[in-house]
Amino acid sequence: MKTSALGLGLAAVVASAATADITGVVQVGSSQTVADFGGATVTVYTVDLYAVADNSSDTLLNVYNMTLGSGAPSSFYQSTTGAGWTPTNLGGPFDNEATRKGDSFVTIGGFGTNAEQENGAGEGTGLDPNFGGNSAAAPGALAGWFNSNPPSLNGQVGTTAVGLGVLIGRFSSTEGEFSLEGTTLSTTANQGLGTDAVQGTWTIVPAPGALALLAVAGLTGRRRRG
Repeated sequence: MKTSALGLGLAAVVASAATADITGVVQVGSSQTVADFGGATVTVYTVDLYAVADNSSDTLLNVYNMTLGSGAPSSFYQSTTGAGWTPTNLGGPFDNEATRKGDSFVTIGGFGTNAEQENGAGEGTGLDPNFGGNSAAAPGALAGWFNSNPPSLNGQVGTTAVGLGVLIGRFSSTEGEFSLEGTTLSTTANQGLGTDAVQGTWTIVPAPGALALLAVAGLTGRRRRG
């Protein structure tokens, strides 16, 4: 498993835990062979994206203005029974490894610690018009997605494979290893209904070798709105 960080700006590193701060986004890449509907197997390289935070009350509301870096595939793998970018696991005989572990999707949280696309995981995630539709081969320029039912708090951070954070997407390819380095995106988060929203813009960087790198790489903009 390979992990790399979307930059943590110095302001985010020292921010008070009393504010709703997404402090960065990390990618975790791995290769796996999974069984699809009917027993066929497929080998995919998957990159999971997590928004990481500094407070257990932080709640992600949306991801927007995503532009994929030059190393991203031109299209992504969709499993036979989980096709589409909103999380879809129909359950029963359609519940298989390819959908749970290999299918490409985006989400505003709603997943357990194993990050598997179980039946009902990620429900309520919507795509903005820039995404290109649920059947797009890849997210379009300035793509975004959001929690379409904010009172559900699907985006509230919890324990993940990379620490305190929330899963925001899985990107899979059958064409071998790739990285989302150079990808840019923005996020909005708060700490529940009626609290201030905090926005940040992030750019993926190579895996950091030291905390010092985390302190200087990547936060290109951050503002608060009521």
